[in-house]
Amino acid sequence: METTMNTATDPATIRRHYFKVLLAIAIGMSLALGIVRFFTYVNNASADTFLGRVLESRDALPRIIEQPEDLVLFYGSSMVQAGFSPRQFDAAMAERGAQTKSFNFGFGGLNPLFQEIYARRIREAFEDNDRRLKLALIEFNPFQTTKTRRNRARSAEDSFTAILASPGELMQAVIDDPERGLRMLNIRYLRDGVSAEMITSFFGEPFQARRLRSELPRDEEADARAQELGEELGKRFEAEYPDYQGENWRWQWQGGGTIPEERPADTLALFEEYYEVTVTDYSQDNDRLSRIHTADIINLDFDPELVEAFIGIVENFKAISDNVEVVLLPKNTDWIQNPPEALDRMYAVMERIEQETGVRVRDFQEIEPVKNSYFSDTTHLNRYQGAVAFTQFLVDQYAGLID
Repeated sequence: METTMNTATDPATIRRHYFKVLLAIAIGMSLALGIVRFFTYVNNASADTFLGRVLESRDALPRIIEQPEDLVLFYGSSMVQAGFSPRQFDAAMAERGAQTKSFNFGFGGLNPLFQEIYARRIREAFEDNDRRLKLALIEFNPFQTTKTRRNRARSAEDSFTAILASPGELMQAVIDDPERGLRMLNIRYLRDGVSAEMITSFFGEPFQARRLRSELPRDEEADARAQELGEELGKRFEAEYPDYQGENWRWQWQGGGTIPEERPADTLALFEEYYEVTVTDYSQDNDRLSRIHTADIINLDFDPELVEAFIGIVENFKAISDNVEVVLLPKNTDWIQNPPEALDRMYAVMERIEQETGVRVRDFQEIEPVKNSYFSDTTHLNRYQGAVAFTQFLVDQYAGLID
């Protein structure tokens, strides 16, 4: 009995037991992490997938800062990505005697909470290099700032924050909230930006309430023609841009897209037809219902934290810009019509932004140069009509400010 007890309490034996337990835990955790990484690999889920355009634009910041011209940056959502053509803007400015280098920093999938974190990175890059923007245009997107939009993105908050935060901010998060801070470190450095919440949300999607589908009739003939034209335009793009490598944020295009001046006339003619057959009552109604379901685009019940975050975006750009303006992009009023109480809420938020930042908010939702037929859906301008018209409108608005 004494021998057994001595063996059980022997320090070497105890260390071996602890080592085996720790080894078992390490193996188990490694297997679990391996399963997670395999799942994300199979589903092409990673930081580069979710935030590829953001990360590519961040990598371009040192090169942007080195440009000798007056710098212009348009910051916002996918509506900015679709609706602003920086190379057209610069060419038109040059005709007026202003030498600008403008960049499209429009990103889909980011609400103001995430945009504010990325705005800090932009501010740091400019301040570290003692460089300033001549003009910063910041989009205020009402339906991107709603409670519905916030709730739809909650499963991604830890992931996106972990990816966009600086190392110092992550360590501060560990100090302020050790559980969440350590979780974000794990997400960033071990899980390739994919949180457990995102995976759970992925599996739970089939069980969530489905959005309504349009009850309008489909135009099957138009759908078939759209398919044909889409395939043909894809082939022409590959032929006309053989050096394109699939970049989400392309330096040669300054973060924007192609422009009509560089496309053949017959390609542009095909696009005219493509716009006609893809923008149907059925597709527009479906898109409207989707925006209601995912972003509360009609009633606009604003989220206070997202409004506060947007104000933070403006403050970050004020620190590095000679001129800052907040703008609302054109709205497709054929399909998006807000009731008076929603507009009252929107105007109240706009007024708060102006009061707290001292920056002018300009409402470009209904402007004469941009027609409702220039939209590719209920919110995004198409490239060769809408983006062209809106970009020229911006040139007319801001040429005097930059000269």
